[in-house]
Amino acid sequence: MDLHTAVVIMAGGAGERFWPRSRRSFPKQFLRLSGSRSLLQETFRRALRLVPAERVYVVTSFRHRDLTLRQLPELPPGNVIGEPCGRDTAPCLGLAAAVLQARDPEATMVVLPADHLVSGEERFASALEAAARVAAGGRWLVTLGIAPTRPETGYGYIQFGRTVERVGGWEVRAVRRFTEKPAAEQALRFLASGDYLWNSGMFAWKASLFRRLLAEHLPGLAAGLERIAAALAAAPGPAYLEVLQREYEAFEAISVDYGLLERAGEVVVIPADFGWDDVGSWSALERVAVPDERGNVLRGQAVAVDARDCILCGVEGGSRLLVAYGVTGLLVVDTEDVVLVADKARSATLKQVLDELRRRGLERYLDDEAVSVRGARVVEKPWGREVWWAVTDRYVGKIIEVRSGHRLSLQLHRAKLETLLFQRGTGTLTLGERTLPIEEGLCVTIPPGTVHRVEAESDVVFLEVSTPETGDVVRLADAYGRAEGDAAG
Repeated sequence: MDLHTAVVIMAGGAGERFWPRSRRSFPKQFLRLSGSRSLLQETFRRALRLVPAERVYVVTSFRHRDLTLRQLPELPPGNVIGEPCGRDTAPCLGLAAAVLQARDPEATMVVLPADHLVSGEERFASALEAAARVAAGGRWLVTLGIAPTRPETGYGYIQFGRTVERVGGWEVRAVRRFTEKPAAEQALRFLASGDYLWNSGMFAWKASLFRRLLAEHLPGLAAGLERIAAALAAAPGPAYLEVLQREYEAFEAISVDYGLLERAGEVVVIPADFGWDDVGSWSALERVAVPDERGNVLRGQAVAVDARDCILCGVEGGSRLLVAYGVTGLLVVDTEDVVLVADKARSATLKQVLDELRRRGLERYLDDEAVSVRGARVVEKPWGREVWWAVTDRYVGKIIEVRSGHRLSLQLHRAKLETLLFQRGTGTLTLGERTLPIEEGLCVTIPPGTVHRVEAESDVVFLEVSTPETGDVVRLADAYGRAEGDAAG
């Protein structure tokens, strides 16, 4: 591909579709669902078939920036584009286009979702190379459509028309219309017609054309992106982040399909077939895994006895064995803090469960998964991790590990009293109006209402003993886009 082409990987997500394995702090794209790599790592590896690592960009939330870089050590840190909050794909790709144009006004974007599986990688690369060549002409927004193999009701569909051109052995077709998630009878008609494709969510276009069409069809979004781009050009630091946060939070949450592609006339589709699955729910494992002789998909520490057509996901390397006996059509997922038992046929509607957890005040089960390490409870954080070694009705004991160059939020607790004993590392501790150097043996008690923050120059480890958790944190500043009331730290 030419030097103006870059691959943009969309890696947002609320961590709901593969709950309880995926959480807000660890969405689906970071999971290993097939093989030894996560979905994001597999997408990045496929992107390298098209462009070198320095021309791959990942759009993700602020809180997932460091997790992204840990999973993708080859990715330049400056190529992670942070979103302050989720606003669907039109703002996400608008932000990416603004960043790419700031670096290369002639940029062509190839857009890939981070959470899909592809088996036919040669044809995948060939189709995307053709899409990039068409897009580089600056006339078309190019989509990739997948030849449907079943009457899927969970996908969007594209009806194609006449052939516009042929590139590299691929037909480029005019788009007649988009249809989002049809009913079963309509999906059957689409499959039988022969002129409908699944909307893969993979695209290619010139960043300049994309932004011009945003201005035409979504002028409010385009105006906000212009202000973000101006701030990025003027001062790509705290001032830019302040503008980004303000503008992004004001954006309407809208998909690029509904907001732009369904409205614009400059859209074409390349019909493709390269073994694609968007793994949209747990039931997708049946399409990407090899079942046993009774149709069961088994992962981790799991055994099926006289069971049929079940999906069983035990904890890999865990001490607990998951056993299904004499049952049919169940989805059972075991984690350290949740066991999900569901009708497999309803795996695509797990959101109903999550809504009920929110209604009951159990949102902690939607955020961090606690994992067991030598009997302790470990919670991964964007800045490091917490090891909960004691929880009683009188106190909570944690070991806090903050990675070099990271910092906790500037915060206070309305009622919680905590004592910190620093064991290792260097950095600074903000304590009210004072700033203390962190060194081994430093011990401080933080009364309720005291503003404080730990900032790590080298890896910092400290012991925290506090009164019981009450969720009373007030965040005054946070580098990871978290709000007041999120899990503290």
